[in-house]
Amino acid sequence: MLDTLIREVSARLGLGDQARPLIQMLVAYIANPATGGLSGFLDKFRSAGMDGLVQSWLGSATTPQVPSASQLDTVLGAGDGLLNKLATRLGLPYDKVSTAVAALLPMLVSRMTPGGTVPNVLPTEFTDIAREGQSLFGMGQAAAARVGAAATAATASAAAPVAAASGGVGKWLPWLIAALVVILGISYCAKGKPPAEAPAPAAVPAPTAPAPAPAPAPAATPPATDSFTAPEGAGVLEGMQQDMPMLRVFFDSGKTEVAPEFADKAKALVAYLQGNPDAKAVISGFNDPTGDPAKNAELSKHRAEAVQTALVAAGVPIERTALEKPADTTDTGGSNAASRRVDVVLRK
Repeated sequence: MLDTLIREVSARLGLGDQARPLIQMLVAYIANPATGGLSGFLDKFRSAGMDGLVQSWLGSATTPQVPSASQLDTVLGAGDGLLNKLATRLGLPYDKVSTAVAALLPMLVSRMTPGGTVPNVLPTEFTDIAREGQSLFGMGQAAAARVGAAATAATASAAAPVAAASGGVGKWLPWLIAALVVILGISYCAKGKPPAEAPAPAAVPAPTAPAPAPAPAPAATPPATDSFTAPEGAGVLEGMQQDMPMLRVFFDSGKTEVAPEFADKAKALVAYLQGNPDAKAVISGFNDPTGDPAKNAELSKHRAEAVQTALVAAGVPIERTALEKPADTTDTGGSNAASRRVDVVLRK
């Protein structure tokens, strides 16, 4: 599964054969016992006044905030910082490394902190990746041994905490694997749905006042009164909302992989953003009403993150995107296929 994910990262972010070592080295840097492990890594951001940013990364209760280029530079880019090391060792442009780390970092931390708390040991699923990354960094046998010791401790100590947590190992493992998909965040295919809500324009103006020509758009979800018809499988539909391009990305049931035609379908939206610096892409994920509500809500978040990553790969700066959780991620209007979607609309 890791090989598949790395191929997707390589394709979406243009990293070539450097996708695997970049991910390995990023995980190794986060989990390095010599610098305090995950807790020490997060403290770097807290010390820079970014506690709110860090808090959004913990667990899966909220949508992780994507760090800006300047925030990454402040914590990881100065002098002999991580970004410079990755760019030098991998032979990649600094800005490409920065973009990739910004996309992966929030989701990696989210998957490493189930329940919203920082564990004492690295989850075992990340152990091999961290060990390989330590070797790539050239930290030597001692560092590798520390990572190995952490893995052993994780295996021994995980039994009690995981068994005590509701759902046990059976619940933890699939959750973390799903998290990794988001972390590497690139193979998301969307299947959306035409919204099934009542027309919004009449509700915006006061009942006694004439309705303004363009009604305000307070929510990321486009009005349901349009002619879009959801495909049965993964796909992408283009459209217009308030004279600006919009996208609906549809997904297969239980999946987060973005359809291959996304880059082509997103050209008009990307071009609009490039010509309108005051506009931002707002991304909202939905799921169908079948299955477990908590898992479905998580799935809709992962889909939104996948589309965000695809937009970044298409040339949209991360800071020009925003993840917005709908009031209800479960969309019961229309068909199940129409509910499995991510909506991308533009706001100024």
